[in-house]
Amino acid sequence: MSRRSLVPRFAFALWLLALSSCGGPSRAVEEPSADAGPAWNEWTPETFARARREGRPILLSVQAGWCHWCHVMNDTTYRDPEVLARLARSFVLVRADGDARPDLAERYRRYAWPATVFLAPDGEQILALRGYRPPDRFAAILDDVVRAHAEGRRLEPDAGAEEPPAEDLDAIRRAVTAQLDGMYDAEGGGWGHRQRYPLAAPVEHALYRARVHGEAPWRERALFTLDRYTTLIDPVFGGMYQYSIPEVWDRPHFEKIVPVQAGAIRAFAEAYRATGDARWLEAAESIHAYVREQLRAPDGAFYASQDADLGGHGQAGPHVPGNEYYALDEDGRRALGLPRVDVHVYAATNGLLIEALANLHVATQRRAPLAEAVRAAERIVSTHRRPDGLFAHDADADDPVPYLADQAQMLAAFVALHQASGMHRWLEEAERLADAMIASMRDDAGGFVAHGEDPRAPGLFDDVPVPVLDNAVAARALLAMARLTDREPYREAALAALRDACRPSALRSLGRMVGELLLALEAARDGYLVLSVVGPEDPRTSALYDAALRIDEPTRLVELGRPGEGRYPYPGEPAVFLCSSQACSMPVFVPDELPSAVATFLDR
Repeated sequence: MSRRSLVPRFAFALWLLALSSCGGPSRAVEEPSADAGPAWNEWTPETFARARREGRPILLSVQAGWCHWCHVMNDTTYRDPEVLARLARSFVLVRADGDARPDLAERYRRYAWPATVFLAPDGEQILALRGYRPPDRFAAILDDVVRAHAEGRRLEPDAGAEEPPAEDLDAIRRAVTAQLDGMYDAEGGGWGHRQRYPLAAPVEHALYRARVHGEAPWRERALFTLDRYTTLIDPVFGGMYQYSIPEVWDRPHFEKIVPVQAGAIRAFAEAYRATGDARWLEAAESIHAYVREQLRAPDGAFYASQDADLGGHGQAGPHVPGNEYYALDEDGRRALGLPRVDVHVYAATNGLLIEALANLHVATQRRAPLAEAVRAAERIVSTHRRPDGLFAHDADADDPVPYLADQAQMLAAFVALHQASGMHRWLEEAERLADAMIASMRDDAGGFVAHGEDPRAPGLFDDVPVPVLDNAVAARALLAMARLTDREPYREAALAALRDACRPSALRSLGRMVGELLLALEAARDGYLVLSVVGPEDPRTSALYDAALRIDEPTRLVELGRPGEGRYPYPGEPAVFLCSSQACSMPVFVPDELPSAVATFLDR
């Protein structure tokens, strides 16, 4: 698949900060009433053909079911008579759910939800708006868009020429590290000020720097930040709210989405492994309990999100705003009911939680998180795998397009499960998926594209971006796989993906959202220490394997081989071999001796 221009045209490459096309069937727009709201169309070839036939610009509204400001805009702006009259007279309307359309979420992630995008009938972007707009301002914007469309001009600058791929990944790593460091808030904790967002990857990167590179201050900065993050944990049901308003941590937006829960479990589990402080374990397990009790489907898969408010916005029952509902104790909340849970089962969000729960098991040696992760993985493999080896986003949706977010997150999940469980089956699943991705989802420069071909809107998907963060997740998993399988093509694919994705303007636009990329760039530079456990299925082997998992070493990978089957010889009793890319140790036979053996081998 060739890489296309990144000038915004009607090609969308999606993913997460906010995760089914929705609306009525494609039809002629009638003059709507304020009570009925706009006549939204589905995402179909007929809708786009109609826009071309009638010469109307397209208004695309990307929303999410949990999004408070989406609800407000639907209830106010899209009920205003002046706005409705303009929409009916001049526009073709499409509404899509960002959680169900990872391509749109990736393309418009920087606009947050609701994202309102105006496009010419040929897909050329006229204007994109971030967030809520009140009726009077939105009506004026609609008039501006109509004039710009009639004159064949845009209302925002052109994206310019495409940048070449990066050559020096270590230079990129240094620049991106400086970019993230410049956004650290030493007084308030966390990164950035616009919203207090509990980003997990920068915390993990800070702990990595302290442990691997000896940058001691970053350990305390990471732990201070995690202390601030605990303010966003729901003290009644558990789970972490999505973010707080600027400057403070105690004025949250109350929606609970899977990327935040999964990231928090990962970060708190890593902090517990690094410090042994039970406070971080308590935080991780509080979020885990929420996920298990309120986001887990009966068959073991995980749902996507939970609303901030109770009822309202077209739902039955009383409407209680989140700030009132979440101020109640458990009895008060349960007397009113529970906020709506989005029961879609997406491969990407399940991959995030599978990886997080596998990591929680590694940090705690508790079996329940691993059992839940395995059950969810088995469910997604059985329902979401496509004939080509890739994964569908939503097994229940009629969507022919594979999205990179689903592939990258499931790949990372399989690698994490392989290490946490010692089961070779999950490495085989990772290899099957990686091979399919490399065969069908790369552009000419080697980056993974955000999505495959979309037959629903032929001719409108001319540019397919190479998303930085999804490529980073995929690259990090591939680098681990290269060490675990001794397959150099996986490392080559990982480095090509990083070079293609790391174009300076894309990195600058990400701001503080570069933690996952830094973790991948560190792995590319530092490599991995493999702790290879060899032994029969008995308690001594299990004790060595558990000891290997407990090692506080961010570069370590753990694998389990049986006598005669692993890559290392069986020395007659269970043992652990330590291997970098240049050297291997003598076998270690006693679990308690493993930490000192690792320290000696790494010479730290």
